Amino acid sequence: AQAPITIRAKPGQRPVIQQSNPGHNVIEVSGSSHVVFSGIGFTGGSHGVRLMSSSHVTIEDCEIWETGDVALSANSGGTYEGLRILRNHIHHTNGTGEGMYLGCNANACRVANSLIEGNYVHHTNRPSVEQGDGIELKEGSYGNVIRDNVIHDTNYPGIISYSTVGNGPPNVIERNVVWNTNDSGIQSAADAIIRDNIVLGSAISLQPHQAGSPSNHRVVHNTVITRGI
Repeated sequence: AQAPITIRAKPGQRPVIQQSNPGHNVIEVSGSSHVVFSGIGFTGGSHGVRLMSSSHVTIEDCEIWETGDVALSANSGGTYEGLRILRNHIHHTNGTGEGMYLGCNANACRVANSLIEGNYVHHTNRPSVEQGDGIELKEGSYGNVIRDNVIHDTNYPGIISYSTVGNGPPNVIERNVVWNTNDSGIQSAADAIIRDNIVLGSAISLQPHQAGSPSNHRVVHNTVITRGI
């Protein structure tokens, strides 16, 4: 933990890793801990960055774009502890098209005690996109903080969280700015603190999803500007 493996750009440079085969991911991080990716571009392929059975991975100041499916995923195996997804630029996806897909359906895997902060996510809403959430936090994930992100032009919700299904403390969604979605700006099934966000042109919605029904929510100090709802 005190000496992570760091894969980074040379100061002042922006290297790009490109995958020309749409059937493969640009990069996979499998069975790893205490790894940092900093200042790198990832483009092409299927998933841009896929974390598999890994914890304590940091992805910071990177750019992920023009992927065939989700840009950044952590949806293969167990519990992902202590992820740090910081200040990344994620945009122009295709296929399923999520900016971030964190955890698995039906609590099959989960993200825990992680920080998703300061990211810029946009244009997950092109005709080539089937779903296109900005940041999707799946069922069973707990103790995460999603804050200070800027998200716009998404097909599905800008931010969506599911129930923790009793695995741990609620998730915190705070100080984000979301606009121009084709769905809710922020949506949650259960177990979330939603505070100090700005949502323009859509709503904050509490809706049942999978095992979660709206409960254990605290929704405070948000600014929502919309019409026609």
